Amino acid sequence: MKANRLPAPYEAVVKWSLILAVCVFAVQAGPAVLAQQSVTAIQGGTLIDGNGGAPLTNALIVIEGNRIRSISQGGTPPAGARVIDARGKYITPGLWDTHTHYRNWFPELLITNGVTSVLGYGGGPWLNAQMEGINNGKIYGPRFFLSQGTIGGIYMGNINMVHDPEEAMRQVDALADRGSKIIKVYTSVTPQVLAAITRRAHQRGLFVSGHIGMGAKEAALAGIDNLAHATGLPVPDMLKPEDLAKIPDMRIFDTGRLRVAFPESGRPWNSKTELWGPNPDFNEYPLAIEDPRRIMSFGLMDRDLTRNLIDILVREEVFIESCIGYMFRQVNDHMEEWRAEDLKLFNDPNLHYIPERFRMNILDYTIMDQFTPDELALMKQGYENYLWFTKTFVDAGGKISTGMDTTSPYHATMFPGLGVRREMQILVDAGLTNMQAIQAATLWAAELLQQDEDLGTLEAGKLADLLILDRDPLQDITAFKNIGTVMKDGKEMQTGYHYDFTNPIPTRWEYALTFGDWVISELPTHITSISPQVVTEGSDDFTLTVRGKEFVSSSIILFEDTRLRTEMVSSTELRATVPANLVRSVGTTLVRVVHRAPAWGKTNSKEFYVKFR
Repeated sequence: MKANRLPAPYEAVVKWSLILAVCVFAVQAGPAVLAQQSVTAIQGGTLIDGNGGAPLTNALIVIEGNRIRSISQGGTPPAGARVIDARGKYITPGLWDTHTHYRNWFPELLITNGVTSVLGYGGGPWLNAQMEGINNGKIYGPRFFLSQGTIGGIYMGNINMVHDPEEAMRQVDALADRGSKIIKVYTSVTPQVLAAITRRAHQRGLFVSGHIGMGAKEAALAGIDNLAHATGLPVPDMLKPEDLAKIPDMRIFDTGRLRVAFPESGRPWNSKTELWGPNPDFNEYPLAIEDPRRIMSFGLMDRDLTRNLIDILVREEVFIESCIGYMFRQVNDHMEEWRAEDLKLFNDPNLHYIPERFRMNILDYTIMDQFTPDELALMKQGYENYLWFTKTFVDAGGKISTGMDTTSPYHATMFPGLGVRREMQILVDAGLTNMQAIQAATLWAAELLQQDEDLGTLEAGKLADLLILDRDPLQDITAFKNIGTVMKDGKEMQTGYHYDFTNPIPTRWEYALTFGDWVISELPTHITSISPQVVTEGSDDFTLTVRGKEFVSSSIILFEDTRLRTEMVSSTELRATVPANLVRSVGTTLVRVVHRAPAWGKTNSKEFYVKFR
């Protein structure tokens, strides 16, 4: 049994310390303070609590503050409570997306489609400012959890290859200290390094999720907890040797994208010279999760070998991130239906704020024009095989979560929010019960993040994140298209799309159309970093340090439209004082370097954030 919580003594200390603190507060504050908690009663609906049992009809759910105080069948709402009439409706836990690359424009799409919690893979000043603002109720959006970074990442020029297990464990500690809720590893991590990472992460009470460059069996035996994008499948564990031998002869597809270039297959892997991973061909992006060769390889899957692998994954308690709608986006049974829905949404003027680069990627199915009939047939067989695998895995006791990889600026991608309910629809197509599909998006997702003591099901004492649906999702999983009410943290959330929606702390680079738009400088001068990159609203004057290359005596730091009095420390460092009046309000400022006349031109930009106090 692998560690899945804080070590017992620490967990007990934390739990009893919190209980004692609450009791002391209650005694000192008295009933007057406790009475200030708002009380809401949801009356008359059918409760589907997410635990897997029979629904509770005529439910009365009493919410005090942000937690559920009680659940009963029938009964009278407390005096003075605000009552929500749910007669004829159905109440479920809020949904999760366990794999996001969070963007400015996500909030309305997530909340309106019932997603009340997300895992963001990443970290840094902007994501942390978003998380703090959302979790403190100052920014509109879903409940937020972060990995705070990646170990072994190889991504768009950012290389963090880790060959030393001790260094890998130090990186685990650094991520945990920054508040990581799950440790993410990437394709360059070897089995030996992965074993060290999982050992230290479990000591720190964290699970490990992997976009891995090795087979699923090897990763499971090294202690991994979650297969992101179902990586590690199907090669090599699900294929017979004669079918593995067919892969190098599969045709390479040209996506027409700068970033997504599917490489030639090469074996054997040399861990000392190869950049990617032990089995790179179907695991990493320049190869892509949705590489048609990976999808065709699922078409070669041997079911006996797959059952053997399932036994290992279930025994080792490995979650699988279900992103079938993404991996098989060109060949799933709902492709035309969902393309039509996407086009309709993009014609909604209230969603004008979705950047053009993401619109293109969500609507991009152009690679399909390259498929031959035989290739398409093998990919469709791969889709059917993967549906069988998913049901067989869950029937054997395995758990999956809805992680949609929303949303990439670089390749064909998924619609945030909508992707979760669509994934539930595919899971039912695979033969899961409607309840199991709901659990994949609620309870099992919360368990993956070890948040199931507070979230994932609707029970007394848990946080009040819930949905009220117009139709019964146990009869028709598409009922999640008809959400009447979204509640997060005990508060009803505004739903729908609004023309004037803005994120108070935006990132502007995602509105650029190409990677070069935000990294290329007009000058030899180039910014590599700024420090600090975030301050709290209302801060005093502070010193801003800009680092880069080719700075000269005429270089000036441009803080949005304000030229700052700049000190040249060296050809790689500039400093300037930012006056307090420029950081009074929450928002995002672009920092560039320009030059005094007669010089001209401007550098690339770095974003500077002012977060909520």
